[in-house]
Amino acid sequence: MTNTAPTHHSFGFASVANISEVSASVLKNKFSEAVRLASRGPLAVSRHKRREFVILTAEHYEELQQSRRAPLESLSIEFDQMVAQMNTPADRAARRSFFKASASKPSTALAKLKKVRSHAR
Repeated sequence: MTNTAPTHHSFGFASVANISEVSASVLKNKFSEAVRLASRGPLAVSRHKRREFVILTAEHYEELQQSRRAPLESLSIEFDQMVAQMNTPADRAARRSFFKASASKPSTALAKLKKVRSHAR
């Protein structure tokens, strides 16, 4: 068993090359020793001298899953806030006006937008 001390980084960013390693045959024959090593940090499992799997504790796995969900949950909250801001009565009226517009009679929202842009120049 290769007993390299695991490098402690923010979970999810450590390279597989920097964690302890055990061969698949040693894992099979000395499972309790491999579990003891895995309880201290992620443990790489190699087959034919190639690291193919990583064993994690349930706690580390949950931590990893939470770190994957957090950005999505944050974006979801931000999206909901943006939608709420766009759903004011004035905004809904402006969108209806915009889509009812024609080439010969532009919407009031489009006219306001053109006016704002011309003043910005």
